[in-house]
Amino acid sequence: MKYKIDLTDSYARCLDFDGWSGMECYASLPIIETDTSTLRMHLENIPINMYDEIWRDQILSVNPKSIINIGKDLIILVKQALLTIENIRCYDLKVMHNNQDYYYSSGLKFNIKDRRMVCGGKDIEHLDSNIYGKVIFNGNVFLELEEENILPFIIGCDDLVGGYKGITKINHQKESEVVMKNKSLDISRFNNIKSPIWDFDFLMEYFSDCDGYYEAIKSYPPTNNSSEIELNE
Repeated sequence: MKYKIDLTDSYARCLDFDGWSGMECYASLPIIETDTSTLRMHLENIPINMYDEIWRDQILSVNPKSIINIGKDLIILVKQALLTIENIRCYDLKVMHNNQDYYYSSGLKFNIKDRRMVCGGKDIEHLDSNIYGKVIFNGNVFLELEEENILPFIIGCDDLVGGYKGITKINHQKESEVVMKNKSLDISRFNNIKSPIWDFDFLMEYFSDCDGYYEAIKSYPPTNNSSEIELNE
């Protein structure tokens, strides 16, 4: 059974890219469809919150017998998923590979009301690589997954995978899969442009936390637009 969850107004609360649970999320380098301004990223081993009806109902409306029905205060572990971000305006990429940082910027620019999303994880294909992506967009965000790739992870305060040992086992299994692929990273895809999007003070000045998503409160590069001035007075 396949599901397509709309996360446009709640992606920041649903997806756990930070690894707070101890589970290591994996991600692919982003795939950009320039003709449709769409970004796609394959995710593996990612914890996803299912405690809110806005996400649960989108699955249960398709499959009332889904395994997520075991509890409402639930976090699931998804073995494979596809993240899609539509109408992207620009994106920035940072990859830490073999203790060295590589940057790519498509050219940072955005308007008031555009949204910002952070995504990434350990590299699906390249050993000793971590991917960090920051995407500016004004479209929808979708997560596609299948029932067979859902594993109940945490209900309330109780984990369902065997505690620290279980989490460590899953992390080691995933790392072994990357070792088997043993692909080399193509450094030529990076343009070594590090934009201001990586600066914390910049994020605080230009974006607001809207309890589920991050929205621009100023345009960048700065303009003399009167409507922007009024908004921030």
